[in-house]
Amino acid sequence: MTPPRTNNPADKSSQDKKQSGETAAAPSEGIGDAKSDPDSQTDLTATERARAVRAALGWMVFSCLMFSLVMVSIRLFLVDLPSEQSVFLRYLIGAGMLLPWIGRSALCVVTSQVRGLMALRAFLHGVGVYTWFFGVLRIPLAEVNAMLNLGPVYATIGAALFMGEKLRIRRIAAILISFCGALIIIKPGFAEINVGTFAVLITAPLFAGSDLIAKRLKIYHDDKLIIFSLSVGIAAFMAVPAINVWQPITSMNWIGIMAISIAATIGHITLMRSFRGPMWAAQTGKYMQLLFVVLFGIVLFDEVPAISTLIGALVVLGAVSYIAVREGRSRDVAP
Repeated sequence: MTPPRTNNPADKSSQDKKQSGETAAAPSEGIGDAKSDPDSQTDLTATERARAVRAALGWMVFSCLMFSLVMVSIRLFLVDLPSEQSVFLRYLIGAGMLLPWIGRSALCVVTSQVRGLMALRAFLHGVGVYTWFFGVLRIPLAEVNAMLNLGPVYATIGAALFMGEKLRIRRIAAILISFCGALIIIKPGFAEINVGTFAVLITAPLFAGSDLIAKRLKIYHDDKLIIFSLSVGIAAFMAVPAINVWQPITSMNWIGIMAISIAATIGHITLMRSFRGPMWAAQTGKYMQLLFVVLFGIVLFDEVPAISTLIGALVVLGAVSYIAVREGRSRDVAP
């Protein structure tokens, strides 16, 4: 005999649960299919990359504008102030600006296990800033900017000499081309070489050494502390030289000191932000600094750059951009 059907509520509820579970399964399967859709993942990845490129370019262009304003402020307001005094005050004020942002972490400058590297970087960078200020006051801004772009070339050579990085043929060719660009700018044997030119030529390798040490410091500390340690270190190193040449500071000098302190601090922060994105994008943004300094030089100081300066600058920037692209690709390939 067939058992009679019952109207047990428990049976009904179990059947309802099964049906609702089957009904709910359909949307979840649809969601899973959407997530596993390779086209949607590709679109998302492409969007993220495009956003990263725009961010790197934007931060670098803004950073270049800030450092261009530093050079303009030196020329406008600090001509009559010794470079030692200007550098000391710039970094003393810069350290004070960063202190609230750093907080208690500021003590790490003294207690860090890599405080020796911090001190060495501050010394190299401090001498480099001094020679940079010295050069800005004596040669056209476009020429200063063009020769400072040799910094990544020196950094590549330094990485090969001191960090064991390999120099392949294409990198060596880019380095040689960049130095050819520098020769086009300097024109040795065809024009008198200003002492300011020598100063800026010294500046580029000093900044390159500072950058190499900064890469090492990033293993141990974040960007904020690295920038703060640089400001404190340079202020400490330049204190005695500044006192030896100290002279009264005018109101115009104070305007220049505050301007370079604010612009340079913002420039360093935005530079670090730019390097979080693709290196080739960040390096491409550096072309804008040449445009900025050329425009400022023409408008404010009647400095029309020579054709040889512009050609040499573009040769240097092209070679440096190639090095940056190659380094960015090698990082992407590395596990």
